[in-house]
Amino acid sequence: MSEALPEGVGVARAEHFESVAQQRYAATLGIWAWLITELLLFAALFLVALITRIQHPEATVEAARHLKFWIGATNTVVLICSSLTMSMAIEFSRMGWQRAMVRMMLATAALGALFLLLKGYEYYADYQEHMMPFLSGRLYELAQSPASRLFVNLYYVATSLHALHLFTGIAILLGMTWKAAKPGFLSRHQNWIEVYGLYWHFIDLVWILAFPILYVVNR
Repeated sequence: MSEALPEGVGVARAEHFESVAQQRYAATLGIWAWLITELLLFAALFLVALITRIQHPEATVEAARHLKFWIGATNTVVLICSSLTMSMAIEFSRMGWQRAMVRMMLATAALGALFLLLKGYEYYADYQEHMMPFLSGRLYELAQSPASRLFVNLYYVATSLHALHLFTGIAILLGMTWKAAKPGFLSRHQNWIEVYGLYWHFIDLVWILAFPILYVVNR
């Protein structure tokens, strides 16, 4: 980040870095390298979902009709709002407004938790409707359509993996918020907020891709 930061906002240089600028660059490069590998993982899952739609259109559409569109749409709005609050936390950290930053971090975590609650309810509704083909002891609603199992199982793999990333993100965010509330945090670790913000936006991006591919295209 090239812009000058207010007094009391900065980064404590680690011994193995020559400068703060190098430390910031290394942290940003590292998180981007990891996020790209994670994006490739989700991209492969979404690609298989699209191929399944092409090869088995009727079975995929039949399975997709059981997805709770209103929950998927609501969760999309929830995560977009969480990206806004995370962006505000980053801006407040740059301005040195520690209390406002902490509040936005807590708001981001709360929105993430709301997403998981809605997702959990959706899974419960799927269970009630016998839409979990991987449960061997429970009849699958679309048993007469074997091809639909591929799409439904793929849906659970993709969404549960995203939920795991989100749960991990919330846990990290709450731990960081606890540290960020302490005096002097922004003078030593402002870049933590910057780097973590990239991870949170990545979680949101994955869902923004997942919603149309799983919920919209296949209806």
